[in-house]
Amino acid sequence: MIAPMIKYNFLLYHGDFNLFLEQLQELGMIHVESRNVELDEATNKIVHKAENFNKIYSDLKAMETKPETVPFEGDAYALAETYADIKEQLAKLDASISKIRKESEEAVPWGEFNEEDIERIISLGITPKFYAVPVKQFDENWANLYPLYEINRYKGQVYFVLLYDNQDFNFELQAIKPPSQSYVKLQKELNLLNEQYSHYEKQMESLALSAEVLSEERKRLTETIDNNIAKLSAQNEAGDNLKILTGWLPKENKTKFETFLDTQATVYFAEEKISEEEEPPVLLKNNSFVRLFEPITNLYSLPNYRELDPTPFFAPFFMLFFGFCLGDGGYGLLILTVASLLKFKIKNVGVRSVLTLAQYMGAATLLFGVITATFFGISLDRIRPDKIVEQLFGLEENFGMMVLALILGFVQIIFAMFVNAAKIVKQKGWKYALSTWAWIVVIIGGAVLYIFRNDSENIAILYAVGGIWCLAELIALFYNTPGKNPFINFASGLLTTYNMISGLLGDLLSYIRLFVLGLTGGILGGVFNNLAIMTGDGVDIPVVSQLITLVILLFGHGLNFALNVMGAIVHPLRLTYVEFYKNAGFNGGGYPFKLFEKIK
Repeated sequence: MIAPMIKYNFLLYHGDFNLFLEQLQELGMIHVESRNVELDEATNKIVHKAENFNKIYSDLKAMETKPETVPFEGDAYALAETYADIKEQLAKLDASISKIRKESEEAVPWGEFNEEDIERIISLGITPKFYAVPVKQFDENWANLYPLYEINRYKGQVYFVLLYDNQDFNFELQAIKPPSQSYVKLQKELNLLNEQYSHYEKQMESLALSAEVLSEERKRLTETIDNNIAKLSAQNEAGDNLKILTGWLPKENKTKFETFLDTQATVYFAEEKISEEEEPPVLLKNNSFVRLFEPITNLYSLPNYRELDPTPFFAPFFMLFFGFCLGDGGYGLLILTVASLLKFKIKNVGVRSVLTLAQYMGAATLLFGVITATFFGISLDRIRPDKIVEQLFGLEENFGMMVLALILGFVQIIFAMFVNAAKIVKQKGWKYALSTWAWIVVIIGGAVLYIFRNDSENIAILYAVGGIWCLAELIALFYNTPGKNPFINFASGLLTTYNMISGLLGDLLSYIRLFVLGLTGGILGGVFNNLAIMTGDGVDIPVVSQLITLVILLFGHGLNFALNVMGAIVHPLRLTYVEFYKNAGFNGGGYPFKLFEKIK
């Protein structure tokens, strides 16, 4: 849910303003309104410093350090400056190493030679030219016709030199550029550069051990930035003698916050009614289960303050859809087990929440593995729960899961329409939501009439449902926009009917991918099982046979697992952001509630 907000205006003398901001920051309860503030040059510089520290911190924390590494001694600014110098040196060395390595590879075929000897030959009026041709194109008779000296045969090429003096003769091949130095000298130079590179890498590891000083300084800079933004956001009144500051507070903290304000003798405060044009910040307040799915909401967009938080409404569906797409009990058990074991070792709160989410996803996958009786690609020989759907609808094998996917899709779409209707009621009132409620009745009623169309025993109930269906359709056609002419509403209703039918069909068909992804993963798992068994059986050596089978199983199921997990994340995201959000009338565009606080 979205936490209700209270808007406060604070009025105080400019001399007390800085102290009041510090006290607000120590309290850490409000969001200071600052969306339209233009940062001054000084604050921009601090922002750039904080961003730079954050980037360097992320780079250093990703490094591995050796036990013997000595930490860097110095503050955050000295560390950042040293980091920049080392990065520059490493970049230069990297370019030099690449250049020398390339030259060394080119010099390998020419072996060891002395550059001074070549210079002495040239000083005698003899010009050596270097050639390289494929072995098949090399003519052994050239050595009898020209002053040719074969140097080496390497990787299918013949490397040789022609010594040109005053004698004028034409050779049919194009000479190549000779190596600048011999391979041995280039290798020595390369080793020296690599030693220098290792030296700077050790210095970088030293910086990595002291990276926390960057984090601490970044926190201090962030507090300064927040403080500066709050100062810039304040309005000046009475010739700059008075300051007016606007802030937002979650309603649940009102009593505690006003107790603090009562201690501020020089501060006048007033609670202001939130106008329709204003957009308060959004703070999501959900239970522990729903909170796991909030990153999915944030990935797309926060809801705006006046609509419903979609997170608790899509969270159970997302979990089920993940399990449906992965659909293998063995994979589900693997995810559940690994996530549970890691939670015993990892103490980081953020990582533990991800592992908890993985546990739920693993449990959902295990559930659908039980439904399809599939375990690491093995189809278990027993009565499968998904056969119930096939028997109920008279379907062929495997089509039960397809119908189950469509049923889940139908349920989510109808549920999304309920959410949309509730949102309209909250924003505008009941009469504006009547059309949406009517469409829900039309769709559910139509489905009921179709399914039980041949049920002659309950004909009276079917007639009653049909009557309600007709009434709902009339409301949808003639009362879709309260206050407008019924004929205009009718024209609008016809267009809405077309869009509803075509849109609902397209949305519903999207859920078939749940079945397709689950079926594909199961088939691939079975293929790798058969491949491993057949390949292993084809080898008569006992131990080798089992090893080959094991390697194919590990590689095949590893690949299948990775591909299917990717699909099991991406497709539920699509169903959430497209089908569910559209039918729920989700607008988004909210901005996050950010505490004005001291960063711990």
